[in-house]
Amino acid sequence: MLTAEQIRERLDEAEAAIRDGQVGSNPHEFIEALWAQVQEEAPPELKVEVYDRLLELSGLLGIRDTTLAQERLGGPLWDMFLAALEEFPDATQDEAAFWRAVDSAKAPLFDGCTEECGAEIEEAVQAELNHRGLATPREFEP
Repeated sequence: MLTAEQIRERLDEAEAAIRDGQVGSNPHEFIEALWAQVQEEAPPELKVEVYDRLLELSGLLGIRDTTLAQERLGGPLWDMFLAALEEFPDATQDEAAFWRAVDSAKAPLFDGCTEECGAEIEEAVQAELNHRGLATPREFEP
């Protein structure tokens, strides 16, 4: 596992290489290698920061082709939301506490989202709650 300092140094070096045009002929290969070197070796508390920075570097290379919602639903923020679901209070015992927990757990997913992006994420949240049997479509209150 890399330290926070090592990770930031490697990402700064990669950004400098991108800005200086030293990436080579295959930017996809460059970013995939960087991803393997940094994201997979990052401590859990840095996963979100590293993921966001890698997406930013992908954008600098011109190879970022997903929406913000897709990135959020496929990244560490979604994983954190799913992990939080495991510790939610029982909705049958305290429905208000359950919905407060849902709101709190999903809030980071919406940071910086447009209305369209938010709707896509909200739909995924509802689908996950329904899939787990935590809420039915009638019960879900976005």
